[in-house]
Amino acid sequence: MRTTNRRLEILSVLQAQPGISAARLAARLGVTERTARRDVAGLRELGYRIDGEAGRAGGYRLASGQAMPPLLLDADEVAAVALGLRTAVTVEGVETAAVTALAKLTQVVPARWRTRLAALADIEAPPDEPTRRARGEVLVPAALAVRAHEAVRLRHRRTDTTPSKPVDVQPHRLVALRRRWYLIACPRGEDRWTTYALDRVDHVQPLATRHPTPEPPDDPVGFVADSLAHGPWRYRVRVRVHTSADLVRESVDPTVAAVVDLGDECELRFGTDDLDWAARWLTYLNLDADVLEPAALTTRLHALGRWLHQRY
Repeated sequence: MRTTNRRLEILSVLQAQPGISAARLAARLGVTERTARRDVAGLRELGYRIDGEAGRAGGYRLASGQAMPPLLLDADEVAAVALGLRTAVTVEGVETAAVTALAKLTQVVPARWRTRLAALADIEAPPDEPTRRARGEVLVPAALAVRAHEAVRLRHRRTDTTPSKPVDVQPHRLVALRRRWYLIACPRGEDRWTTYALDRVDHVQPLATRHPTPEPPDDPVGFVADSLAHGPWRYRVRVRVHTSADLVRESVDPTVAAVVDLGDECELRFGTDDLDWAARWLTYLNLDADVLEPAALTTRLHALGRWLHQRY
């Protein structure tokens, strides 16, 4: 092993095993203790602070010095760093640094890892949303499948209590919204796009094939938000609001309800299984509004009003 390569290996070992003895370090490198000590001295001359303690409990430790040691990362660590940098792009004040750091990381990693970095760069998020959630063994294969336009088999559960069921889908885009990850995909043999919450996905299996799909949605983030607001609910709710859409959007989370601009007025459209909750939520919004459908929601609002009058 050449001296330069050996010294890089020493830095890697010290990062992974702080307190390693000279004897163990020499054995790891396949050299004599004298050579290992000489290499450590050479790194110190370059500005790397390596503390050494004698005795049975002693050893070499890499400490803060004048120079930043190279970080030697494995594939999973590179993916984690890249994901963090991709998220940091959405944080005000660090956008440029995050982009340049991600570019440098992409340049220096082994070629076989660049596909993984490029796939993570395809994740979309609105500019004001922090992005997190979903296990790496689910998120990374999903991102790679999106980039390769490759169909996958998901084990997905619709609720926390239902068992996972396999479904073959053609992925389109990953979206990060409200601290959760979502996959927009078309189920095999169907002519519609569906949103899958990745925290409800247990496994992603690439299928090395491609399924036909309809035209994809133009706005992935908007599609996911609309899917969350209009999911497979028991009731479809439409409410006419007598104020501008811009003012209503300041109070309404887009994943709860869609706001449809009608000029001086707007409509709230959302789905729910619980009309009592819908009545309480509309009351909380404190908007001048009329229920268009379902009629049962008006009945629930009247009942809530009577209860409030009697109670207070």
